[in-house]
Amino acid sequence: MGLTLNQIVKQITTFGNNHEQIKFVYFGDVWERLSNGEVTYPAMFFSLVDAQILTKQIQYNFSIYVMDRMLMEETNETEVLSDMTLVGQDMVAKLRDPQYNWIASDNMTLSFYTESDPDYLAGVKIDFTLTLSSLNDTCQIPTNGI
Repeated sequence: MGLTLNQIVKQITTFGNNHEQIKFVYFGDVWERLSNGEVTYPAMFFSLVDAQILTKQIQYNFSIYVMDRMLMEETNETEVLSDMTLVGQDMVAKLRDPQYNWIASDNMTLSFYTESDPDYLAGVKIDFTLTLSSLNDTCQIPTNGI
């Protein structure tokens, strides 16, 4: 049996927690958490976008956001974007590591952003797909013999 969504989330959370530059990791709605909670920067957020069930596979589409705070006059936006791009590349390398029971998408879109509410932030968003084997086997369905 393949990995569950909970197991995937746990593994990606571990990637973020083990990265020496990331101080905060959160799975869920990025912008809601930013406006309603305490965050230590640099931070990594990730969310599930959607999923597709294929003949013998399931694909989960995620977005990872890595970001850091910019101090208005003291921090160069390009420097923060450069640093967060490197952290993003580290996350891509972990996702593509062949030791995991998924196949990470060949092409991952990297988008840059700056945000001024609630903090002055800059970072990158990485959109990617994880493909896992899925038998789609009716024998695996827990039933009462029907």
